Amino acid sequence: MLRSLRLRKQDGVFRAEKLDDWRHHWREPYHLMLAIPWPGFVGLIAASYLVLNLVFALLFLLDPGGIGGVPGGGPAGFAEAFFFSVQTLGSIGYGVLHPASLWVNLVVTLEALGGLIFIAVTTGLAFARFSRSRARILFSTVATVEPWNGVPTLTFRIANVRRNGILDGRMRLYLALEELSSEGFRLRRLVPLTLLREQSIHFQLMWTLMHTIDDQSPLQGHTAESLAARHGELLAAFQGVDETLQSPVHARWTYRPADLRLNARFADIVVDDEDSRVLDFSRFNETVPCSACADQAATNSGSR
Repeated sequence: MLRSLRLRKQDGVFRAEKLDDWRHHWREPYHLMLAIPWPGFVGLIAASYLVLNLVFALLFLLDPGGIGGVPGGGPAGFAEAFFFSVQTLGSIGYGVLHPASLWVNLVVTLEALGGLIFIAVTTGLAFARFSRSRARILFSTVATVEPWNGVPTLTFRIANVRRNGILDGRMRLYLALEELSSEGFRLRRLVPLTLLREQSIHFQLMWTLMHTIDDQSPLQGHTAESLAARHGELLAAFQGVDETLQSPVHARWTYRPADLRLNARFADIVVDDEDSRVLDFSRFNETVPCSACADQAATNSGSR
């Protein structure tokens, strides 16, 4: 049960501390085994396998004479009981160590059943991890506000790192703002922002997303300072279908007021050669001053 969650202010926005950290799933084993990194997954499986064999080895030692085939013909020690458990759990059965009493046969029966369940669960978890499709979508770390056809426009861009096709790619953009009702209730509201193009039939390389800040835009009249005062941020969410795996993929990103670049535009990453074009992704997050932005700002100021 979630009793409390600490929020820390970052760039004027309150954010949960490591909300998506895999360590927060320890109460839900299935989610933990899917969220934990691969080294941790293998380590947990190995630890579970070791503990399971240790438990059954101790059960076998309740009747050490019930394990036949021990070298020298004496009662089984811990090593013999442990490796007999390993052979039983894995259905190996070399034919040397074998059950020779009712108690050991009963424990072998129980361990054989436990081995089937352990292998089935481990295989299912490994398959679930391998079969998950993950989009490697690169979001620009900043967003710009620049004029487009004479209208201030919020702009950011994304790139498909894997270069495989993503069908029916869709992007949604929301403005999150904190509101205070007349009764004094605090509410965090999500307001949708309309993009000039919200859908891509086949997304393979790069996509520039644009939202015009006109009279109908919720961003109209806001500055970076006013957004920070209301703990505002921009939430971008992408979803599509992986063309290779035929499974849904998704990615998300958050832009805070400190990530906004006013009177700037993204650097052009397209380089033309004699017979081809090259995309220079080393400049993907680079912005340059926009002279037209200052001129547009001065024009708008004069018209008011």
